[in-house]
Amino acid sequence: MLRSIWFVACAVCLFLLYDLLLKAARALGTGRGEELSFRLADDIIRQLFLTLRWIGGFRFLYEGDRAADLPGRFLVVANHQSLLDIIVVMSYFGSCRGVRLVSKRELGRFIPLVSSVLRIQGHALISRKGEAKQAMDELARFARLCARKGVSPVIFPEGTRSRTGSVGVFHSAGVRRILEEGGTLPVVALAIDGGWKVRNIRSLLKNLKDGRYRVRLAGIYPAPAGKKEILEVLARARASISGIIDSWHARESGSYTRGE
Repeated sequence: MLRSIWFVACAVCLFLLYDLLLKAARALGTGRGEELSFRLADDIIRQLFLTLRWIGGFRFLYEGDRAADLPGRFLVVANHQSLLDIIVVMSYFGSCRGVRLVSKRELGRFIPLVSSVLRIQGHALISRKGEAKQAMDELARFARLCARKGVSPVIFPEGTRSRTGSVGVFHSAGVRRILEEGGTLPVVALAIDGGWKVRNIRSLLKNLKDGRYRVRLAGIYPAPAGKKEILEVLARARASISGIIDSWHARESGSYTRGE
C-alpha cells in the first residue's frame, strides 16, 4: 500500500511539472506548445507504465499484432472502463500524435497536464449534461480537425464507463456525426479490459498488485455508407469486443476457481 501511495504522489508531482513546462512552451508560440504536448504526453505514458509495473507488477498487455493491416486513417471504436483507457489507446497506436479522442468536457479543466494536452491537441470535449446540438457541433469540429491533420478519431460509443467490465450499449449518433463530417473512414474496433478495476484512486490502490490491462484488435471493417451500414458495423464491433472480453473474464474466473 505504501508503494502505491508513493506512486500516486510521484505521478501528481510529475503531472504538475510537465504542465508547467507545457504552459511555458505555449507562451512562446502555439506550434511549440502543440509539439511539446506530444512529447510530454508520450513520455509520461511510458513513465506511468514502467512505474506501475515496477511498483506493483501491474502489466499492460497488447495481444495480437498491433500493426495488422491497419488502414492509413480510420475511426476507432472501443469499449470504455476507465480514464486510463485514453492513454492505453494512445500507447496502443504507438503515440498520441496519430489519434484524437472524444472525452467528457470535465477532463478539459483543472487536471494538470491532461487538461492542457486535450485542449492543445484538439481532442473533442463533450458535456454529458449539455444540449445535443452543442455535442454534435463539437464532434463536427473534431471530425474536420482530424481530417485536416490526417489523424484517426477515437470514440467510446458506450458514452460512459462500465463499472463491471461488461460491454454496454453502443450509441450511434456520435459515430455518425464523425463519419459525416470527417470523410469516409474504415472502422477499427478495440477490446479493452482491466480499467474497471482501477477506475479511481481507491480502486487503483486496491488492485495495483499484479493487475492487468489488456487490449486486442477486435476487428477492421470497411467504411460504412449511410445510417444503416453504420448501425450494422457498430453491432458487429460491439459483438466482437464483447466476445473477447467475455472470454477473458471466463478465463480469469476459471483460473480463480482452480486456484481455490
